Amino acid sequence: MGVALQEQMMDATEHVKRDLVHFFRTYKAPTLSMHVGPLQTHIRGYNALWKDALQPAIDALVTEGLVERHGSKIALTEQGEEEVFAYKTAERRPPLQGL
Repeated sequence: MGVALQEQMMDATEHVKRDLVHFFRTYKAPTLSMHVGPLQTHIRGYNALWKDALQPAIDALVTEGLVERHGSKIALTEQGEEEVFAYKTAERRPPLQGL
């Protein structure tokens, strides 16, 4: 994999991480299905690069302790719920762990 492609993939992974966190916040849902429902519909609209970055983005969120996998679903951990939903009423939200 070339350096430029690695950088594109890293950028796409960060974009998808932010998108997933935003999706949890928007839908106020602690658990989302990858195969049915609004997240599945949303992911269908991803371009090829973002689709390739989806699993690495989820892996990164798991590593950061924000989500965990439950079969075909991803669920916010207790830490994830605090970070995603803690500032939902604030006018300005601080960034989430580098997001």
